[in-house]
Amino acid sequence: MDTKQMVTASLNQSYGYLNRSLEGLTQEDFAWRPNDQCNSIAFILWHAVRVEDYFFTRVLQRKTAIYEADGWVEKLGTPPDSGYGYTVEQLESWPVPKLEDLRGYTDAVRRSTLAYLEQITPEKMLELVRPDRPPDTIGGILIRISTEIALHMGQIDYIHGLRCGFVATEAPQY
Repeated sequence: MDTKQMVTASLNQSYGYLNRSLEGLTQEDFAWRPNDQCNSIAFILWHAVRVEDYFFTRVLQRKTAIYEADGWVEKLGTPPDSGYGYTVEQLESWPVPKLEDLRGYTDAVRRSTLAYLEQITPEKMLELVRPDRPPDTIGGILIRISTEIALHMGQIDYIHGLRCGFVATEAPQY
């Protein structure tokens, strides 16, 4: 299994866990935060998808992020950043989008990500993302992004369990 196959498998598995975690959630569950120091499922999902969009679209393909290009910033009513490093005050004022709208953005980004991965060659994986800023290769960035997404999907699953008493017993089918 090469890097491309591993990253694709990791992203597909994470997406399966996400779908299972979002199943049956109400908008209230989606927006719920365990306390004022914690993120909601909505915020974590938004952040994870923004990161995926940023790296796969802007960094690797050097295109305008799907968030801006396809009007998701307006559709979701969320800020133009990624939520990285937010303070408690920023979390409290973050506008929770509708679950189905954020799912739409998530699906659009994932389709674009998988299309990018489909066309990338093994040789391309060794290229520096920015020759002026080594050592990040495209393959290295892909591994880092898939790990970050998996971590965030685990957070979503955990918060779902806190809120709904859900306990995962089997890996989802994808």
